[in-house]
Amino acid sequence: MNKKWLTDIPFAHRGLHGPKTGHVENSLSAFQNANKQGHGFELDVLLSKDNKAMVFHDTALKRLTSLSGNIQDYTAEELSHINLTGSDDYILTLKNILNNIDPHYPILVEIKGDQGQYNVIAKAVFEDICHYSGPIAIMSFYPDIITWFKKNAPEISAGFVATSTSDGELPPEYFDTKFQIDLIDQLHVDFIAYDIKVLPNSVTQYCRQKKIPVLTWTVRTEEQRQNAARNTDNIIYELV
Repeated sequence: MNKKWLTDIPFAHRGLHGPKTGHVENSLSAFQNANKQGHGFELDVLLSKDNKAMVFHDTALKRLTSLSGNIQDYTAEELSHINLTGSDDYILTLKNILNNIDPHYPILVEIKGDQGQYNVIAKAVFEDICHYSGPIAIMSFYPDIITWFKKNAPEISAGFVATSTSDGELPPEYFDTKFQIDLIDQLHVDFIAYDIKVLPNSVTQYCRQKKIPVLTWTVRTEEQRQNAARNTDNIIYELV
């Protein structure tokens, strides 16, 4: 499997967004803005009420819209009419995003496991990306999601997202570096995406020895860029 595109150009985290750009995270305009800079982008996916893959980071709608409640309280059609605060963008399906961006640039799809429906969300993402013509990979903190792709769609590059700093939202063992190395071997991942704040460490060193591409998130400062250049193969970045 040719993974060279994973390391050729940087990925904009949730698209090229933020105050300097005028674009909101995980919006079509932010993704198009990344492509205009010659960069790829990373995006997040959660499930709608009718089990469609929606491009959105939080299970709760409050931070990025004027609504309360959760993303899974609404169908994909209903979500498509919900405006992202401070923009002309709306919450879109993954399929809709893919139909409206330049397929020459690579995409990382982070599949969120926060809703617990690992196989359902993996299948929903696969249905949207299986006929996409451009370079695209999935990645996740959740081993069950990666396992689904390895079993059902091995042709799609699948990566493991990790950090050694617990945020209290995942099982404690997920933050253990030995556990992570064991998972990398068991899952035969195509790449990893590791937290820049804790690099280098034994996991990234192990992967580089094994020629497994190492990406890092989220690079925001010049110091972090230099750290990434020394210890990883590519960055997932934001402008600050």
